Amino acid sequence: MKYFVENSERKGTCYHEFCRGKWDGATFWKEDSVFLHDDMLDQCGGFVDAILLIIPDYDRYGPTEVSAADWGKIGKAIRQSDRSCLELYEEVSAWAAEVFKSEECFTILGI
Repeated sequence: MKYFVENSERKGTCYHEFCRGKWDGATFWKEDSVFLHDDMLDQCGGFVDAILLIIPDYDRYGPTEVSAADWGKIGKAIRQSDRSCLELYEEVSAWAAEVFKSEECFTILGI
């Protein structure tokens, strides 16, 4: 992956964790999560803008649940952004599609 890493590839803890389903309120750094470094999120500000447009209470420093419907709306909103933000969205969308087969949402755990 170009933007996201798996748990074994993390270098430190400055990552936003995209975890399957609703967060249990306690577990971090799960093996079936994907991780986005905070610097990458800063570089692709359009990704955050699209999330905030659809989920106004998105918390970059806490947990935010994202439903399949919201994810689709974020995808439509991000089409107006730059190429790297769209690539980032598309990269994690493959993972999200698998999640939505068995879960009603995924949770973004902020740093």
